[in-house]
Amino acid sequence: MAGIDRLISLSLSSKMKKQMGIDILKKVERELFLDHGMSVKLAVEHFQKFSTVLKKNSDLDVDKFEKKCIEKIIKVTKIDDKYFVTIVDSSLSDLLLESMGDPETRQIILSLLENEYIIPKILKESKMPKTSGYRKIENLLLSGILIETGKILSESKKISKIQCIFQKIMIDVQKENIIIILSISEKMFEKSTSMKSLIRDLE
Repeated sequence: MAGIDRLISLSLSSKMKKQMGIDILKKVERELFLDHGMSVKLAVEHFQKFSTVLKKNSDLDVDKFEKKCIEKIIKVTKIDDKYFVTIVDSSLSDLLLESMGDPETRQIILSLLENEYIIPKILKESKMPKTSGYRKIENLLLSGILIETGKILSESKKISKIQCIFQKIMIDVQKENIIIILSISEKMFEKSTSMKSLIRDLE
């Protein structure tokens, strides 16, 4: 799991469950749980595992099916070394709007747009109190807006470095809808296990 996998996992797993049909879903859920101890959502965060189980338990054109479901969540274009991800799914839009609408959460995100920091540095840069800051960072990690990018050694302890998955967020408020576009670095986007087929199509 890396890149944008966790961010889209809840919306994508929901779309896939609805599209694959109840019989296939039961087989997939059973094998994922018994053999891997995973729900569909967790398996989507480790996409190759999900794809393998789906191929084994259905006669679907799995690559086509996965791409169709992903395109109900996001639309992706590439310009130079940047990927631009337009959010299609309303629940994902709501998550991003809610995160950017909270002043403290927004400060955390802004401090990490082009940097990767350990948590004490994030709290310092965003001027956040420790208690609420830790909680908000944890929520952003759980939602997939922030991800851990590695470990550093500090006072004989390994501490996680954290980064925002996007470098820029553009929010266009129109009369009848809100358009959200994320600018994501090539390195970050191409770590996403769920994006392999889309990346091939864009090359």
